[in-house]
Amino acid sequence: SQLQAIKSALGSTPESTRRPITRPSVLFDAKEAADIDLRAILPIALSGLEHLTGVDERFARYSSTLFSQTSLEVNREQQTQKENDKLNKSISSYLRLLAGYLQLPAALKTLEYLIRRYLVHVYNVDELLLCALPYHDTHAFVRIVQLVNLGNSKWTFLDGVKSSGAPPPRNVLVQQCIRDTSLLETFSNYVSWAALFFVVVGLSIAFEGLCLMFLSITRRHQKRVSFIQGQWCAFALQ
Repeated sequence: SQLQAIKSALGSTPESTRRPITRPSVLFDAKEAADIDLRAILPIALSGLEHLTGVDERFARYSSTLFSQTSLEVNREQQTQKENDKLNKSISSYLRLLAGYLQLPAALKTLEYLIRRYLVHVYNVDELLLCALPYHDTHAFVRIVQLVNLGNSKWTFLDGVKSSGAPPPRNVLVQQCIRDTSLLETFSNYVSWAALFFVVVGLSIAFEGLCLMFLSITRRHQKRVSFIQGQWCAFALQ
């Protein structure tokens, strides 16, 4: 179960008594991050959230949930399945909103807290990588991929990114979607959602990137994407 997996990953020792040599981070060197306390990360995240709220007011509601002072005491291994389901829903909605702004330094400040507090790089892998995918040609994407345990998932094709530290070209992602129907369906569902989302809030760099990637796939393998609703495509081509 998810709770058993969390217990295995975290162990039974409280964070305050553990002194790891490294910590996962998108802002700091792994060794430097090990010396930075969670309580020092939250103000950084809140400053990022404040900036994002100035750009998009929908970020404001997360200041009292994912980034609240009480979140410092949240421990996923001690929560019930129902509580974790609620947490995952909140994380998913936040990462989808963040996908439109990941090019901003403020976005990475908030992501740092999600990684440290909620282990999103372990338990919300699909949502995290989909959030970053439109920025596949950036160093931030590489940093995020390097934090994730790809295992035997649909994302194992990114192992080369982890080892090389080089951003993958769009063609690599397109070809993988064509080869792997599981990845294609995951990506297509995300694009369909993004289309409806950005109809409301307007186009962004993220959605433009998604459109270009998806259109590349449809041109090369039209039959494999026939199950995707076409309403988003008309909007994308306007």
